[in-house]
Amino acid sequence: MISTASRAVEHGATVVGVLSLLLFGFTQGREIQQYSLDLLVVTVQVVFLDALSSMAVFTCFVAITGLLLVREVWTSRDVIDPVTDGPRLTAIVPVYRDHALMDESVASLCESAYENLEVVIVAEPNDDATLERARELASAHERVECLINGNPGSKAGAINDAVRETDAEHVAVFDADERVTPEFLPRAMGAVLDGADVFQGRRIPRPTGVIETVAYCERAVFHASYKLVELSGFANCRSSSTVLTREAFERVDGYDDMLTEDLDFAHSCYREGLDVRQARQCTNTMEAPHTLRDLWGQRKRWRVGQIEVLHATLLEALGGQVDRRGVISIGRMCSSLLGCLFTLALTSKLLLLLVLGVESAFLIPSLALIATIGLVAWRDARDGQIDGLRWSVVLAPLLYPAFGVLTLKSLLEYGLSWDGTWYHVDKSSS
Repeated sequence: MISTASRAVEHGATVVGVLSLLLFGFTQGREIQQYSLDLLVVTVQVVFLDALSSMAVFTCFVAITGLLLVREVWTSRDVIDPVTDGPRLTAIVPVYRDHALMDESVASLCESAYENLEVVIVAEPNDDATLERARELASAHERVECLINGNPGSKAGAINDAVRETDAEHVAVFDADERVTPEFLPRAMGAVLDGADVFQGRRIPRPTGVIETVAYCERAVFHASYKLVELSGFANCRSSSTVLTREAFERVDGYDDMLTEDLDFAHSCYREGLDVRQARQCTNTMEAPHTLRDLWGQRKRWRVGQIEVLHATLLEALGGQVDRRGVISIGRMCSSLLGCLFTLALTSKLLLLLVLGVESAFLIPSLALIATIGLVAWRDARDGQIDGLRWSVVLAPLLYPAFGVLTLKSLLEYGLSWDGTWYHVDKSSS
């Protein structure tokens, strides 16, 4: 059991860490940079603050990654030929305390345009309410069957157990709160039958309110930030909106029992050299957290899970079990964590420029970010995925310093006070 003293140290260290990063950014931002340009008869000397160059680089990052995301989301789905009648496909829906919302995923899967489909709900043996609802859905729908998790206690165990119980050569994984479009599985199977080992679609929170819109914006920010990394060949594949072959599943030995089994799976697929086909124009929706507490708790759980995966991979590297792809995988995780911490230093540089009257340092990247989110949301609304965004979209620029605080707190929590438990989000009421 983690002591109160350990948690107090963690909280205190978080405050000190945040203040230190802000002070570092402020001090660095005040430094003067000089560049000389020799022309034919004159020498032009340019003098500016480090804070200005940092914000210029950040603005370029936001604009470029945003354009890449918009381009992918607006790409026609016709680039993937759909297959509506092919090999048997087993869609796995792990559930735990999801009796109030699991109908969303199951009902939408039953309406899928892919014909040779079976839907397997995997319930935990000690979750009576969810197990009862799963059996009711299995009785009501011909495509659905209920399975009790033979390896209880985790989502990874539920997925692995379901794959063992089916003999289908293709499996799909979805969360209980996902609303899956009818054309998603035909597109996914078209990509897999075309040679991909794994197909990964995009999953977005439904922005039904103020907090839910913040969650939607946060996903858009992260999806954009992935784009530069994906140019190196790394593609994220998760444990939701995912279709893969049994061969691919067995090559990475399934999902590992970790806090974020999906992130670990993505890096395992990359290290194994699997062909992951990612298509963010193929989009499903999920229930968003409805309170700031739930949003923070969920995102912190994901970030602590990322640190857990990095820790496990580093231990493998120390044991000599990591090759070139493993090194890139570690670099990918480290860059994500360090990049988020950098946003705190960047925040103080921005504040310095605002004090000096350079409002454009805030306005330009903020407009680029909100324009990205707006264009992505326009596509999602046009596709009928969302009804629109709430006013809280204007808070999107604040997500960057929030990422920094979240990352720092997660690092300290993992090292000082995490006892292996995880935060469960209440999504039962929208």
